[in-house]
Amino acid sequence: MTTGASLQVRPITRESLRELLIAYRAENWNGIQTLDTQLQIAESMLDPDAELVLRQVAQVWTIPSQARILDIGSGVGGFVTGCQQLGYRAVGVEPDRIGIGGRVTSIQIASRRLSSNVFAAAVGEALPFADGTFDLVTLNQVVEHVADQIAVLREAARVVRPGGAIYVACPNYLRFYEPHYKISWCPLLPKALGRIYLRLRGRNPVMLHSLYYTTNWRVRRWLAALGKEYKVLYLHHEQLKRKCSGQGRFESTAARFVQKVISLPIVGPLARRAALFWFQVREGGVEMLVLRRGGAE
Repeated sequence: MTTGASLQVRPITRESLRELLIAYRAENWNGIQTLDTQLQIAESMLDPDAELVLRQVAQVWTIPSQARILDIGSGVGGFVTGCQQLGYRAVGVEPDRIGIGGRVTSIQIASRRLSSNVFAAAVGEALPFADGTFDLVTLNQVVEHVADQIAVLREAARVVRPGGAIYVACPNYLRFYEPHYKISWCPLLPKALGRIYLRLRGRNPVMLHSLYYTTNWRVRRWLAALGKEYKVLYLHHEQLKRKCSGQGRFESTAARFVQKVISLPIVGPLARRAALFWFQVREGGVEMLVLRRGGAE
């Protein structure tokens, strides 16, 4: 697989890409999301979307210039495309399969945005790359869709170089919300009850079969199984620590009040632990960075 950023982009127009994305969402998400939601998401997928994830990573880890980046679960290729445009040597892997009966796969759409040489049809449990190939491996909204999270994370840990990093983001199912169906949801609702609830809401429960509830604690436990060679950073905690130390500012009045309480003697450390616990329970998403020890960290 070629990883250079100079690969020739295939001539697909923005309108053609929009039509492909709308067709893909309609075929694979029918009954899961409303038509309006499908159209909104298709529109949001038109432009490359690498900068948000890279900005989160860069807050705690220096991304090498021309870094080798692997996106596991690369979908329709927005992240890989964005990384390539920024000069990084990015590739993606995605299972080449139809969601629930559509005629086009996400990897086929991705290959129209960039040369197909930067996308491989593969599963996260068996990556087609040598050990230590990449500087950064990303799993953005992926681990909640795989049956063997430990196997996928071990593969990510295998292909990242010493001194490299793994970015993991997924939903926090302790919230009262299901982000795929875009509806209210009881935290960790049993699947049998979830299927009944979805049918009552007029939704197709097909995606629920392949969803696995993720929480901050569960993801940390999976990542801890990688061993002492890997250091896990909970990015929301890191953000709170930086803001409390004066790097950045809290936006809301409530958050600024918490910042003042945390700075107080005696009660401050207890308030900080309480705030971190609250974030773990109520935060909308899990977001962690794993650093592989060794090399030029």
